Amino acid sequence: MINVFYYVHTLNKTSMKKLIALIASVAVLAVFLPTTFATDICEAEPLTVRNFNAEITTGVHLRTVSCMMESTVITTLYGGEIVQVFGETDGWFKVRRADGTEGWIWETFLKPTDKVFNPSTPEPEPEPEPYVEPEPVEYVAMRDIAGHKYEDAIWYVYNNGIVEGYEDGSYKPDQTINRAELLKIVVESAFAETYGDFVVTSGGATDVYSDAWYYKYVSFGIGEGIVEGYGDGSFKPANNINFVEALKIVMIGTGYDYEEATPWFKNLVVLASENNFIPLDVDKFDDELTRGQVAELITRIKKYQAEELDDYLGAMASARITYEMLES
Repeated sequence: MINVFYYVHTLNKTSMKKLIALIASVAVLAVFLPTTFATDICEAEPLTVRNFNAEITTGVHLRTVSCMMESTVITTLYGGEIVQVFGETDGWFKVRRADGTEGWIWETFLKPTDKVFNPSTPEPEPEPEPYVEPEPVEYVAMRDIAGHKYEDAIWYVYNNGIVEGYEDGSYKPDQTINRAELLKIVVESAFAETYGDFVVTSGGATDVYSDAWYYKYVSFGIGEGIVEGYGDGSFKPANNINFVEALKIVMIGTGYDYEEATPWFKNLVVLASENNFIPLDVDKFDDELTRGQVAELITRIKKYQAEELDDYLGAMASARITYEMLES
């Protein structure tokens, strides 16, 4: 401030008059000239109409208005894209893309071109396909056993009411079977009369609860000696059943008895081998049986009891699985 006063003090009268006149002029202009804000420029319509095609020189944002401060980005244009220029204001060009999008871009990123601008015409939405009521799917029982090696056995147990398929018509012959599922098959086919009158008083096992679908089967099976639980009082209904367990349940269910030996199943397996009950693809005592193998086991026993087993087995009647073969 001291320096300013010193400078003014040192001015001669002529210089002082010029300075005062300049200040007054600026004041007058400030009063009478219209005030211009950034937003006025940003919102301005194109001052000059343009009509030429231009090529984008490098990647750049397409903006909503003609300035940086107040605009927002609509999209990104990439080098080589052809646009139509139709307006200009103060170095900003308003352009139209082929898809109809319009916005502002700074002149640095454009160069005029003779390349053709091809506005795209959106394709009309396709007419929706008329709704057609689907054809009802024909239920085909045992639809997944055709050509299976145990097809005849599965048809036999199905036609004799011993087993059922699933709701979709399948049988799933290669799926393993658990302890509860096999017990249900044997109880319903071999003990239908006594099972129907059976009244459950206890589940018979610590892991079998009254709301389980197999509750009555397990209670009946343990009470009739068809199955046994484990040493801890459980039954493990969801466990896949192995060959010797299945053999015991099926043979008891079809009227056979045996004396326990060491191991407990030895006499049972020997008896089954002598009568040729064992499916030929059983390899070990603890093999988990499939639904197809169970059908074959039951069919062999039923055919034997009807004196039809050799006819059923045909050329394979002389082939059999022995205890020693499973032991090795």
